[in-house]
Parts: sequence; C-alpha cells; structure tokens
Amino acid sequence: MRSHIALMSVPLHAHVNPMLGIAAELVDRGHRVTFASGGALAPLIAETGATPVPYLSTFPADGAPGDGWLAAAGDGGQTARTFGRERDAAFPQLVSAYGADRPDLIVHDSVTAFAPQLAEFWGVPRVRFSPTHVLLPAGDEPIVPSVVAIPRSLQADVDRVGPEHLFVGPTPWHRRAGEDWSAPADRRVALVSLRSDHHGRTDMPLRCAEGLAAAGWHVVIVTDRALGPDQLPGSVEIHRDLPPARVLEHAQVVVTAGGAGDALDGLAYGVPLVVVPQDVEHFLTAARVQALGVGRMITPERFSAAAVRAAAEELTGDAATRAALDTMRAEILLSGGAPAAADLIEKQLA
Repeated sequence: MRSHIALMSVPLHAHVNPMLGIAAELVDRGHRVTFASGGALAPLIAETGATPVPYLSTFPADGAPGDGWLAAAGDGGQTARTFGRERDAAFPQLVSAYGADRPDLIVHDSVTAFAPQLAEFWGVPRVRFSPTHVLLPAGDEPIVPSVVAIPRSLQADVDRVGPEHLFVGPTPWHRRAGEDWSAPADRRVALVSLRSDHHGRTDMPLRCAEGLAAAGWHVVIVTDRALGPDQLPGSVEIHRDLPPARVLEHAQVVVTAGGAGDALDGLAYGVPLVVVPQDVEHFLTAARVQALGVGRMITPERFSAAAVRAAAEELTGDAATRAALDTMRAEILLSGGAPAAADLIEKQLA
C-alpha cells in the first residue's frame, strides 16, 4: 500500500546523507516520500526521488560544521542550545509547509528534536534513525523503534543497547553527480578524508598527505574547503566533490576522523582505517576500530605525518588485519542495509 512517509533531519551532511539510501529504497517500493531539512540540501535530496520540504535553518548554509558554530567536544550545554534553536525554528515552518498533508509515519535523525514534536502534534508513529553509535538515554525517554546505520559489532557498549534498536549497517546511496576520478596505475592509493579545521589545525590533511607521499603513496584528499598554499607533491590530489566510492574501489588505506560515514565507507570496501579522532563519537568509533583489528587510532597528541605513515604501512602488510576486515565486510553485507531499514519502517505502518 502506498503511504506518505516523511523523513526529517537537521541540515548536516553527516546526518542527511546516511538517510538518502533509505529515502531511495522507500521511493523504489512505491511510497510517497517527503524529506524535511534545510533548503541548501534540497537538490541532493531530490536526486533520490523524494520530495524536499525545505525550511529556513539556523545552521550554516553549506551543511558542514565549521568556524566554531558548533560546540567543542564536551560542551553539552552549548550543543543543546544550538539544537534547541533549530527545533524552535523548524517546528512552525514545517507545520505550515505540510499543512493538511499529514504523513502516515515520520522517520527522523536521532538529533532532530523537531521531529518527535511533529509526530506528537500530528498523532502519527515515528521511527528513529541513528547514523552512528546509539547513545544511551539520560532520562525516561519513550522507547520507539530505531534503525542504527552501523554494524552491531561497531557499537560501543552494545550489551547495554535495547532490543528496539535494529543494526542494519550502512545504508549507502551513490549520487549521480560529482567529480570523476581514475586511479594511478603504479602506486598504492590512500584516501584522506579530514575536515580542513581538524583539531583547529588547517594543515592536518596536508601533513597526512605529505607523510604518505614520502613513502610512495598516491594520496587523494577529500575535504570541505580549499586548503592552504602549500606546495604539494605531484602524487597528491585535493577534491571537494569526489564521491568516496570511486576512490575506495582502488584504495589500500583510509585516513579519517572517525565519523561513521567515512569509517563505514572504508570498511564496506574492506579498506583499513587510520583514525585521528576529534569528537566524542570519533573516539568511540576509533576505539572499536582498533579493538576489532580493522584499523589504528592515532590520538591528537600522538599525531604526526610519520605516525600516519607508519600506521598505514603496518595495516596494509598485516594478515590479521585483512582477516578482520573480511569478517567486518561480511557482517556489513549480512546486516541488510537500506532494505532491512525499509522493512522495519513498513512494519510500523501496519
């Protein structure tokens, strides 16, 4: 039966992008899918076949954190106020935008506070979507069905997570747009995916690249903005709109901050990770990556180009790492991805 399913997320790429695969899957199953988020992400959402429902956000227009607008790790009060302002701004706009076109069900990102309010206002069921680790509730939050877009083994403190959470692994959707890319024929490839202000240092992606290039790697940097005027070796490329999948098909290592999207992209392709964590979520992912044997963590105080190079060389030559990556890749395939998520969502419609 064709239903109206409303997906909702704050306009941050790390939260919207993992939901795009579910949007496309629900569209393919014949549902009418709307997707409420900031207007800047409307063209990307529309590529899935879902109908964007844009609102004027209090967040930066580019959908990427930066320039200190979001609290530093550990400043929970400022973060709560930031997302509270977004909730208060979005709620009336979306009540007006949807009007009488009430959805049958809401699927919402785990930090999107206006969505539970709308579900209660309209009297419709909801499904929570978590693009990363399930964070244990601090109070008496209502139990709702939850889709978690990581494999179960990657979840921190998984034994404390309730049965209402379904771990489906990554829910990828590969957009049609974006830059093209071809792999070099004679070099090992490293993908460096770090924001340009990682730990307040604009040079971190470049330092990683220099360390790897010095050992003969071909390095592809995917970052959020133009980097500094450094003279780069010819074996280093910088991109802003290159889909990671095009590089991961040929990569031997990924250097990442540990965001779930980047980490899962690499693990789904069986590529080991060098994780340089920044935020709380990143440290959780980095610890699990190291415990599972699919990568190495380099804490900020230990970061150097030489440390990144040594970790990459160690990982790519280690048989135990390859076996652990094969196990993880098999778990990801068996988790079900977007089809498993859509199955759970359709059950709530019934």
